[in-house]
Amino acid sequence: MMTQQDKQQIMSRIIQLETENTKLIFNGHKSAQDDFFEPKRQELTLLRCLYFGYKSTYCKIKKGSHGTLFS
Repeated sequence: MMTQQDKQQIMSRIIQLETENTKLIFNGHKSAQDDFFEPKRQELTLLRCLYFGYKSTYCKIKKGSHGTLFS
């Protein structure tokens, strides 16, 4: 079970990653698979899944994936 401090740390990291992503988009970056921000998008997806729970939309496996969270 996560403590309140754990949840605060996860949310802080989510906000940090979202801020970076937003800045990139405002500067004209268009995300693509395997670009330099892909590992951070994967981290963001994982952190959202942890924070909001396994049954949240953040943890859904995408159509056409190979059954892993980041496929």
